[in-house]
Order: sequence, then structure tokens, then C-alpha cells
Amino acid sequence: MIGPSGAGKSTLARALTGVWRAAGGKIRLDGATIDQYEADALGRYVGYLPQQVTLFDGTLAENIARLEPGAKDEDIIKAAKKAAAHDMILRLPDGYNTRVSAAGAQLSGGQIQRVGLARALYGDPVILVLDEPNSNLDNEGSQALNHAIRSMKTEGKSVLIMAHRPAAIQECDMLLVLDGGSVKAFGPRDEVLGKMVKNANEIRAAQTPGGVA
Repeated sequence: MIGPSGAGKSTLARALTGVWRAAGGKIRLDGATIDQYEADALGRYVGYLPQQVTLFDGTLAENIARLEPGAKDEDIIKAAKKAAAHDMILRLPDGYNTRVSAAGAQLSGGQIQRVGLARALYGDPVILVLDEPNSNLDNEGSQALNHAIRSMKTEGKSVLIMAHRPAAIQECDMLLVLDGGSVKAFGPRDEVLGKMVKNANEIRAAQTPGGVA
């Protein structure tokens, strides 16, 4: 899902994850509206990586496990590996027991983003919602993100990506264009991008004296 700043991408992401209630219409998961799910149950099915990742006060392990009581180490490590965060965490003095806070402590923006991605992938959700996921990721993190997206697709799961740059949707099959809170285009990615380029060229030609771009 692409569009300029203020198009409604983050609002849609929050609605899809149940953070905000939809003003109209229904959002359904497996036939049931998402407000019919308990928050904990919905969290097991939907992984969410917001634009700004906020860490909980606790250890990195607790952050990845979303503070879930009795979380298994193997599940936490599995999610961290999918997000290319495992080796980065092991390089910290206290590893997974490293304590962090909402301020991020000793982690960089890219590291926090990877912990957030691991949190989103924890528990093998069936839907992954990513809001501007490349905003703070380095090259390794971006590659891990693309790998995680491909893995989700291979497993028959869904990934929804909100971005304002077309380059961020290289792994997508379908493209939704938003502007001013409205749908401007929807369809196969290359088809929609082709129409956007054509429209841009037509506008440029119309604005050029003599109608020649």
C-alpha cells in the first residue's frame, strides 16, 4: 500500500491490527470481525511492525515475546533469527537478557527496528502488517525483511506493507494506492505501477508547451 504522507496508510495499518476501530465497514479475519477476537488471540494471528517501534521495560527476550508469560526460548530465538536479530543480540554483553526501556537504551534505530520485526514475527502470525518497515533498517535488516516476507508468502500467509516509496514493495504481488484517505488504484503491482508512470507522463506532457514531454 503506497501513497504520499497523510494518505491514510498508518491509519489503515492501525485499523487492520485492531489498534483503532474502523469508522465504517468491517475488517474480517477468517470470516469474523476483528473486534470479535480477544486482544491476546488477535495478537497471535496478526504481527505488527509500526513506524516507530517502542520497546517495553524489560529484557530483549521479553520484548520479542511481547511480555508473554512462559514464553519458550526456542520460539523467541526463532523469531529473532527470522528478523536477522539473533547474532546482533548475541553480541550484546547480556545477550537476550539485555535490559532495555522505551528509550531504547544502548540500541541504535536499526537494532530497535529489528527487535520490533522479531516481535512482529513472534508466534508465527498468519498476517504481518508492516508500516514503513525500511525506515531504519540497514542493508542486512532489509534483506532479512525481504526473506521474512518471502517465507510468509511461501507458507500461504499474508503480508501487508505500508510505504510511500515504490522501492519498498518489491516483494509485493498486489498494489493499493491511497491518497487523501481514498483508494486511487488497486491491482497487480506491475500493472498499477505502469499506469502510474503513464499518467505521470501524460500530466507532464500536458504541462509542457506544445504538449511534448
